[in-house]
Amino acid sequence: MKNKIKAILNSGESIKDILRYWLPEMISNAMLISLPPLIDSYIISNLHSVSSYGAMGMVNNFLHMLTKLAEAIPVASIAIMGRHNGAQEYEECGQDLGSTFWTTVLIGISFFLLIFFGAPYIFNFMGLPEKMITLGMPFLKLRAIGVLLVFISLGFFAFMRAVKNTKTPMFIYITGNIIFIIIDYTLVLGKFGFTQMGLEGSAIATIVQYIIMISIAFVYIVNNQNYKKYFSKIFIKFFNKEKIYKILNLSLPIMIDKGSLSGAYVLLAKMIAPLGKHAIASYGVIKDLERFAILPAVGFAQVIIFLVSNRIGAKDYDGAKNNIKKVMVLTATSLLITLSTLCIYSKELIQIFDDRNKFTDFASPALVFISILVVCDFVQLVLAGALRGAGDVKTVMKVRLFSTLLFFVPTVYLISWLPIENSVVKFSLMYGSFYINTGIMGIFFLKRIKGARWQNKDI
Repeated sequence: MKNKIKAILNSGESIKDILRYWLPEMISNAMLISLPPLIDSYIISNLHSVSSYGAMGMVNNFLHMLTKLAEAIPVASIAIMGRHNGAQEYEECGQDLGSTFWTTVLIGISFFLLIFFGAPYIFNFMGLPEKMITLGMPFLKLRAIGVLLVFISLGFFAFMRAVKNTKTPMFIYITGNIIFIIIDYTLVLGKFGFTQMGLEGSAIATIVQYIIMISIAFVYIVNNQNYKKYFSKIFIKFFNKEKIYKILNLSLPIMIDKGSLSGAYVLLAKMIAPLGKHAIASYGVIKDLERFAILPAVGFAQVIIFLVSNRIGAKDYDGAKNNIKKVMVLTATSLLITLSTLCIYSKELIQIFDDRNKFTDFASPALVFISILVVCDFVQLVLAGALRGAGDVKTVMKVRLFSTLLFFVPTVYLISWLPIENSVVKFSLMYGSFYINTGIMGIFFLKRIKGARWQNKDI
């Protein structure tokens, strides 16, 4: 047993190197996915309007789905660029950045148009109260611009991660979020002589944030001497239809699999909406806290993509597999701490966003129950990242899509129809079915990883 553990530790990246890559990656993901909506929620809660808070949560829930779809392009690009980088094909890697940039621009524009003109249909589908729709409509249309900018930014960060630079994205995200917090606080609440803009102020803050982040990333890549070997000319001049098609071809399965999970969140919101505004507000705050608690797993899932892709590019299959084992243990250890904190301090954490105790008694017990079930999620997160890094994206897509369609969708509909009088119990069962679904996915991914076919996928 000791020899086996020693062999695992001596193969692949060291624990120290994995943690060195992971910490900035986790911070970057916090800045992209978790902290902005969490901080924004706190600022919006100071308006003391459950309707505003609920509308923001529902809009952010839909935008989270689009952000997850946006992540498919950089994930695919990291797998492609990581292999070129591992094989020391530096110019090919640089050309892939140009193709990634144009891919994100084209798809980002498509999503912008979809959100801007489709906003009324989105709110009708969600079945929200009229007051929430009135508050949320202009917010969503402005956030459509932010979605386009998010798409463009992710291409730059994909390149940095593919060449094992996780620190620079972290610093850029930190800078962007500091800017966001200042502008968000100023415009939402009407500070420093500005008119109180409420939800629309939050959307404007996001737009400014990403314009600045994209500018910093562009200047950094163009002027970094270490990156000169990747570019014979400025990367935006590399518009290669074949490479764009390759990125899209690899991205599509990832979009479907990420869309399956993030779409499940949207469906869950639709099922919860009839329970009333307190349930809607509870869903928003629990979702934000849960995403914050699972950040260590999200960071490790991102790191394992380029660790696996670089090892497979170098034909080191044992190193790739042992990296997965080490990352799994590190993820489980970190989540034990964060999820325990959610359970122990559930009421105090909810009250940060509900200082008048309008929905704390509803949300607090539900948070404890859901936090326990979040454990089911980390296995599928890490293993899905490993399979993507190897280019085995279709397996991830199939498992997530069919598990969601065949288990989660009928289960959540069934629970919504059951005559359960206690709203907290009904809410918890519906939300909990999401994590049972991810646990099922993890079992299938684990079975795939135990074989060898996933290691030899061509991308």
